Amino acid sequence: MDRMGARERLLSTLRGLPADRVPLIMEHFHFRSLADVQDPGKVEIINRVADHLHFWHTCEAYVNRYMVTPPQCMQVVKREQTGDGVVTTMQIDTPKGPLVSITGRNPISATTWEVKYPVESLRDIDKIRSIEWQLPAGLAPPDLRNLPDGFETRGILNTLVSSPFVCIAGMMPFTYFFDLCIDEPELVEELTRECMERILKIMDVILAEKTIEYFWLGGCEWLTPPMGSPALYDQLVHQYEIPIAQKAKAAGALVHIHCHGNIRTTLGKMIERGADFTEPVEPPPDGDITFAEAKQLAAGRIALGGNIEARVLENGSVDEVEKAARAAFEGGKEHMVFQTSAGPLATMTPKIIANYHRMLDVWEELSSLP
Repeated sequence: MDRMGARERLLSTLRGLPADRVPLIMEHFHFRSLADVQDPGKVEIINRVADHLHFWHTCEAYVNRYMVTPPQCMQVVKREQTGDGVVTTMQIDTPKGPLVSITGRNPISATTWEVKYPVESLRDIDKIRSIEWQLPAGLAPPDLRNLPDGFETRGILNTLVSSPFVCIAGMMPFTYFFDLCIDEPELVEELTRECMERILKIMDVILAEKTIEYFWLGGCEWLTPPMGSPALYDQLVHQYEIPIAQKAKAAGALVHIHCHGNIRTTLGKMIERGADFTEPVEPPPDGDITFAEAKQLAAGRIALGGNIEARVLENGSVDEVEKAARAAFEGGKEHMVFQTSAGPLATMTPKIIANYHRMLDVWEELSSLP
């Protein structure tokens, strides 16, 4: 088979078609150009495998975790630089008074966290529900006239949305969300259904021309057992992700369900929802299933991504990295993506750089397919 580009290799694998080798995904290394990379360690690694790394060209869906509130109802009122990154204060305008959220973001780890949630009471829920919902301003199908350089060989046209329940859980402290699941289960389900309906209306617009190739759906890990009970997972995750996955597939998009943690009991349900790909499939102790076991359970019905843990790459020895990398190929090389569980959480040190090189040594040795 002729040598494939990164784009063709990944899309072929996820569609169950032949590929020349196992695709490579390294979180936080998929840049359009080295001009976008600040960390010298990342530059060194990218230079080694640049042709094998795809990049995303994203069609914005505007699905936020504040009940999918349209962006025209929110405004940034303050942004300040701190030692950890950037702290942003946002105001959500509602007919019943403003709500305020404060978020922090670390640009090195690309991690965002809530400093203050906009919703902390039933009264706040009433406020955010009082907004008359409308489609986000600027929402549109992707413009194929302005695809970036290199798209033909490395680019993939994607969009990203959160699981409907996450659009509720994400706007409040997680403990309060669980309290509501116990005290106000009908309200939680009603809000989740409302978010699903909003997401489906957004999808009607961005999928109208059937040009989006890759549909990322995230957040189910928040309720994957033991984070939530199996019954709660079925009630709030499974039933409300089915229509979203089906609509994406009907528009010709591959469906990627992102899920950290334990997936042994829910992998079959992701397949039922129509997922073409799930990752990171983390081995014990981070997850509850080895990559080989997951491959056997999946039986070729879904592509799997894994399973090199970020903690091993950052804190382990080169021998530990090699062991983890070789374990990823156990159980067969079909329907798999060789992938890290997360990107570097700090500036790359000589130790981390050496570990990435060893991981790539193994990928280069074992990834070729017949």
